[in-house]
Amino acid sequence: MSKYFFVLYFSVLGISSAYSQNYKQDFETFRQQALKGYRNFRDSINAEFAEFMRQAWPEYESKPAVPVPDSPEPPAPIIKEPDTPPSNDPVPFDKVTPAPKPVEPPQPVVPIPEPTPQPIVPDKPTFAFNFYGEKCQMPLEDKHRFTLGGVTENNVADGWKVLSSDKYLPVIAKCLDYRSKLRLCDWGYVRFVEKMTAAFFPSSQQNEARLMQMFILTQSGYKVRIAQANNKLVLLLPSKETIYRYSYLSIGGSRYYVTDSSLKEASLRVFDREFPKEQFFSLRISEPPALPISRSVSRQLQSKHDREVGAKVSINKNLIDFYNDYPISSHWDIYANASLSELVKEQLYPVLRSSIAGKGEADAANILLHFVQTALEYATDEEQFGEERPLFGDETLFYPYSDCEDRAILFSILVRELLGLDVVFLYYPGHLATAVCFDTPVTGDYLQVDGKRYVVCDPTYINADIGQSMTQFKQTPATVFKISR
Repeated sequence: MSKYFFVLYFSVLGISSAYSQNYKQDFETFRQQALKGYRNFRDSINAEFAEFMRQAWPEYESKPAVPVPDSPEPPAPIIKEPDTPPSNDPVPFDKVTPAPKPVEPPQPVVPIPEPTPQPIVPDKPTFAFNFYGEKCQMPLEDKHRFTLGGVTENNVADGWKVLSSDKYLPVIAKCLDYRSKLRLCDWGYVRFVEKMTAAFFPSSQQNEARLMQMFILTQSGYKVRIAQANNKLVLLLPSKETIYRYSYLSIGGSRYYVTDSSLKEASLRVFDREFPKEQFFSLRISEPPALPISRSVSRQLQSKHDREVGAKVSINKNLIDFYNDYPISSHWDIYANASLSELVKEQLYPVLRSSIAGKGEADAANILLHFVQTALEYATDEEQFGEERPLFGDETLFYPYSDCEDRAILFSILVRELLGLDVVFLYYPGHLATAVCFDTPVTGDYLQVDGKRYVVCDPTYINADIGQSMTQFKQTPATVFKISR
């Protein structure tokens, strides 16, 4: 090979290397300029925000919490009589509620720079707090604590200016990092920030904790407000979904829920100012959070209809604790779309997949339906909890009893994930059932929704097959609730 080739090759290599280095330098220069522009924009927004805080806050009267709706349920499940003949009747319905559109998590108005990795200093204390079993390490030090001196408009504005300094950016970045790592929905993220700030500040400085909560949530893209009541700062969460048990304010046509449960009804002075690109907080949850596993005692789930279908299942108690703190909602699709935890799926799904393998859609759906009907013990929410309370799928498998709502939610999860079929909820006064859209012809009681045939499947009508409706609801118009897929 010619020596001229090597001269040419290494000359090109040198040029390429120089170009690469110049490109990296140019990119870094551009990145630094962009970050400076972001910082200047964020600083100007927060400075303007603080000045608005100094103005007098208008007064609002909070309204009492919306009680969880009573849903009278039968004291015992209905058992199908063996000689009940099959039917193929249309099911009356008077309303179809569309599935809500998916909501993307809020994002900061400008990117929050990643925190610079800090060298590990032996024996240097770091702040940590427990979040449902997860030990969360945060870049919080004594320098991040501040004192308001009161809760007047000027006190709060001065506190906001302190929080707006660059030293709090690594804290926000780490919070957002945990939101992604733990797969937290909006409510989970709010709880994360609440637990962190409450643990970081002493009990005598919970006003400072609440202002930091608002600051972090605002910088993270959430629409939140802060109010003064009884010499306390109170965080207000606006939501388009009804949240039971929390008092609220009506501001601009939206409900702002009071997060302090001690304030049942009170007069509050509210700082109501929009932050750029703020987004409503949502109760919706697309998957369980990724929490450390603390297994419960295993529970045997055995179908009494198909004796070969049974599994021992243990539940993550940390997840149960998280769901215990979750607000009660009447939006059943929230519970259905949360699915089941991976821990439960690993134990339950192989058994169910094996039992339906090689079966047609109707036979497979019957196996799943009979499993939910007979492997779970029935009791009303009033009997088990003393109040109405829909359960997430993992909760239904954890608690000793379940009612019609819980079974309908669980069955909808199994059918959508194991059979890949569309499911809707059928709501009657005091009862919730499901209907499934099969890809193959299936006879039974049905309804036509948007040109699709849905066959009734009732997880609380014990021993009933798909297509069989409870007699008392055959002539009662149902309200149809679609579930987003």
